[in-house]
Amino acid sequence: MFMAALGFAGSLLSASATLAQGKEIKRQKEMEAAQLEQERQQRKIQTMEAHNDILDQLDEAEEVNEAQFAFMNRDDDRSLNAFKKSQKALASSDVKRLDFQGLAQMEQLRLRRLSALRAGDAALRASEISALSTVVGGAADFYRSM
Repeated sequence: MFMAALGFAGSLLSASATLAQGKEIKRQKEMEAAQLEQERQQRKIQTMEAHNDILDQLDEAEEVNEAQFAFMNRDDDRSLNAFKKSQKALASSDVKRLDFQGLAQMEQLRLRRLSALRAGDAALRASEISALSTVVGGAADFYRSM
C-alpha cells in the first residue's frame, strides 16, 4: 500500500514536471514571437526610411539638374524634361521594388511569429495531455494494487 501511494505521488510529480516543461516552452515561444514582432516593426521602419531616401535623392538630383540647365539658359529644354521623366520612372521603380521587398519580409516575420505562438500553444497542450495521462496511469496503478 505504501509503495502504491509512493508510485502515485511519483506520477503526480512527473505530471507536474511535464506541465512545467510545457509552460516553459510556451513562454520561450512567446518571447520568440515578441522578438519577431520587434524585427517586423524594425523592417517596416527601415523600408520607410529607404523609401524616403530614394525620394530625397530624386529631389536632390532634380534640383542639381535644374540649376545646371538654368545656368546654361535651357530651362525649357526637352532633354531636361526627358531626363526628369526618366529619373522619376527609375525612382518609382526602385521605390516599388523596395516597398515590395519590405512588405514580403514583414509578412515572413509575421508568419514566423504566428508559427512560434502556435508551437508554444501546441507544446503546452501536449504537456497537459501527457501530464493527464501520467496521472491517470498512476491512479490506475494505485487502485490495482489496493
